[in-house]
Amino acid sequence: MTPQITKWADFAYVSEEFDSETHEFQYTMFAVIDSDDVIYYGELPIRKAEISFQQVMATLKAIPDSEIFPALSSAKQLTQAPPELDNAQVFIKRPNISQYDVYKRYNVVHLLAQSFLEEACTMEFLSTHPHPHFVQYHGCCFRRGYLTGIVLSRHPCDLKNYLNRGVGIIDKKVFMNALESAVYHLHSLGWAHNDLNPTNLLVDDSKANCGMPVLIDFGSARKMGSLLGTSRGTSGWIEGRIEDYTTSKKEHDIFALEKIRLWLDNPTIDDD
Repeated sequence: MTPQITKWADFAYVSEEFDSETHEFQYTMFAVIDSDDVIYYGELPIRKAEISFQQVMATLKAIPDSEIFPALSSAKQLTQAPPELDNAQVFIKRPNISQYDVYKRYNVVHLLAQSFLEEACTMEFLSTHPHPHFVQYHGCCFRRGYLTGIVLSRHPCDLKNYLNRGVGIIDKKVFMNALESAVYHLHSLGWAHNDLNPTNLLVDDSKANCGMPVLIDFGSARKMGSLLGTSRGTSGWIEGRIEDYTTSKKEHDIFALEKIRLWLDNPTIDDD
């Protein structure tokens, strides 16, 4: 049954899409995830401000599990998250719905499930080599024979929003020392993150670690020397062109660390 939508907060993802060359509006895309981990997706050639929830519900269609989620047979080595976890304390990461429209258009939707499985396997590996500034991994969600979610500890703000919205302040030296410790630990394992930027750093607001970094988004993390997959850095935070950013290297992280260090001197600058 199609979920009932009553407010924009009910959506897992909403985005207005524009032509990359003409910058003309094309469509609004949206996705909803119900309590059974079914993902519903839809598009309308209408600006978000003009869309009614009745129009949304008439457009939403369930994405088949086999199209968006990895099969359990390929994910059986993964840990199942404890069912008693407090939903308010965890964040459940899903396949990258923001790319669903593009991948569907080019008939490569299977790559979303593939990259999602790769990230889950990376988190499973890192859980055996923990670091206090890696996001805590609690295991995975499985429904109907598919891997449907990666369960991580929740933190309310990424670094960019934490500073730009005045949520709090950080000690730049202490913050960077902690972040470098996490990144260099990853390097010691023979891996590189390959996508360091202020939106992939959460800020721990707990009393014990207030203002300290939490490294997230290991979708681009690979063993050094390995080819990168569909996730490969963020434009503006890499050295050179994104199309040349094809191999996992610690140099990617070192460049990004220095850029973050400079960005912290003026975190309100336009970094997009």
